[in-house]
Amino acid sequence: MISTVFFCGNGEDAAAADDDSWCDASDSTGHDSSLHREWTHRQDQFHKMGYRDGITEGQKDAAQEGFNLGHRQSADVGYKWGLVRGITSAFASLSDSLKEKWLLDAQRRGKLEDLHNFVQEISAQGALQLFHESTLKNNLRPEESKLQTITKDLLLLLHECPDVHVSEELKRVP
Repeated sequence: MISTVFFCGNGEDAAAADDDSWCDASDSTGHDSSLHREWTHRQDQFHKMGYRDGITEGQKDAAQEGFNLGHRQSADVGYKWGLVRGITSAFASLSDSLKEKWLLDAQRRGKLEDLHNFVQEISAQGALQLFHESTLKNNLRPEESKLQTITKDLLLLLHECPDVHVSEELKRVP
């Protein structure tokens, strides 16, 4: 193995000369400005990281707040929509003699059948779209959507059936 050693003009090797220059650097003004630049750079980095973390947390909070608001607005309507689908499907599956017993006139039975057919044509995705559109039209406050109108129509039909008891949950139509 061959090694080469460089000597400075005064007979010392280059590594020793480098060590001397590094030791002397702490006393120079160049070293202070280098430390200041490093400090400023680190400070800027931490400031940017903190800013980004703050933005990220703010976005998470806003998203959660939006989710909470959307859930508050839609949970009750969605639950009632499920009740409407279930009730109309249950009535549709009854025998004709039971339908005649509960809904005495043919016109009301026809309305219930029409309501059932209409409800069955709307998928879960379609119901969500109806709710979303009504919310946008009413400036983020769902007033009277098609879903709520259907619930009211069913309630009117059920009130005309003396043997049918409507749950309190369904009665509370917003």
